[in-house]
Amino acid sequence: MSDAISEKLKILADAAKYDVSCSSSGSKRKNDNKGLGDAYGSGICHTYTEDGRCVSLLKILLTNFCIYDCAYCVTRRSNDIKRVAFTVQEVVDLTINFYRRNYIEGLFLSSGIFKNADYTMERLVRVAKKLRTEHKFNGYIHLKSIPGASDELMQEAGLYADRLSVNIEIPTEQGLKLLAPEKDRKDMIGPMNYLKGAIVKAEDERKTLRHAPLFAPAGQSTQMIIGATGNRTKTLCTPRISSIRVLA
Repeated sequence: MSDAISEKLKILADAAKYDVSCSSSGSKRKNDNKGLGDAYGSGICHTYTEDGRCVSLLKILLTNFCIYDCAYCVTRRSNDIKRVAFTVQEVVDLTINFYRRNYIEGLFLSSGIFKNADYTMERLVRVAKKLRTEHKFNGYIHLKSIPGASDELMQEAGLYADRLSVNIEIPTEQGLKLLAPEKDRKDMIGPMNYLKGAIVKAEDERKTLRHAPLFAPAGQSTQMIIGATGNRTKTLCTPRISSIRVLA
């Protein structure tokens, strides 16, 4: 590994530690074509299983550049940190090389938002697509969906990722406006609603069509910060979320 890649890995792996929504139970992606990896059955996550087995993901950001200045985020625009970015091919190569060395069993990929939501999301999808189609990688992939990404990109992402997630970030719209005034809550709820419908549709299709394609077989998840604005949250309504993480 070159020094440049090693430095990027150190920075972008450290930045990714703040995102805890990367469980993978529920995936049923079999290795049917003699490719690499297998996420069938118990799946993969970044922690210990109940029987003590440790499973691992390459958990990184594509980049820590970000156009937003959210008060709660380490990659916020105003924060004085070193900015780096992986190329799509660099992430693919890292994943395959780490997998072949038995360092990891899957990939968790998130990103700061650079240029715009679709520009960033398209690159996350390309990583997953290249792993699946060019390398026949059948291990677990979790993509952190970008708020505001188009339905077309969310659809494509669901065909290659085992799990997708969009962070709600702050439980109330008022709190979001206080801590992240540049963001719009509709940009978070929109992709979540699309995934809800697409997951239900895919499940129905597989009941009647044996070879219907998988779509985010491990579902979607989200996470939020509680207590940052002093508000109490009694009820949260989210569209078909398979898991949720709360950062107190």
